[in-house]
Amino acid sequence: MANTVIHAGEVRYASSGRAMEKLDIVQAMLVGLGLAFQVGHFLEHALQFVVWILGKSQWVAANFCGRDTPFMSTLVAKAVSVAGAYLFPGADIARQMMMGMEILHLIGNGTFLATIAGVFYFIPTKMVRYAFYIEGAHLCEHIALTLSACYLGKPIGLSTLFGQAPVLWGRELAVGWRVSWHFAMNLLPMPFVMIALMRDWSTNPRAKIDLCKRT
Repeated sequence: MANTVIHAGEVRYASSGRAMEKLDIVQAMLVGLGLAFQVGHFLEHALQFVVWILGKSQWVAANFCGRDTPFMSTLVAKAVSVAGAYLFPGADIARQMMMGMEILHLIGNGTFLATIAGVFYFIPTKMVRYAFYIEGAHLCEHIALTLSACYLGKPIGLSTLFGQAPVLWGRELAVGWRVSWHFAMNLLPMPFVMIALMRDWSTNPRAKIDLCKRT
């Protein structure tokens, strides 16, 4: 009888271990997708920053946009338009675009924060923790921007000088400040995550082999 109980316990333990291993594989895949998403997200902001810097060029203004408008790629602009129209069908186009942009940014940065948390699950180091703090602050900014845009009619936060940037600096510099701010905040956490991943893979090559075998 005792042997039967011990055997049953071992079976349950082994089954639980296999379930956790499968869960780890799924989580690792989600983290990988999240990191790939953030690379695309960062490239969008990088292009937006470059377009603003070069916005006085006639060729850039003709083919992208001028410095008084934050650049969005065709795919992102379409997503913003669809989201704004779906969530705020009774609003004018300007409000739909504003809210679509703020909400999609909120979702995107929430996704990156969750991804960093996933990285921390596998690599609980101070480098990943620093990235989490930076991105957490960035997400708080987007929460403020989204809520103020929704209820007060304009985005209010550090990246808009609490809604006063256009008044203080004019449209072009206000756009440049916001574009530069979010470019920097998207860039800052990434080296911390990258360094943590590179250190872990260089000091623990067995984990890389095991992950390849599992998948």
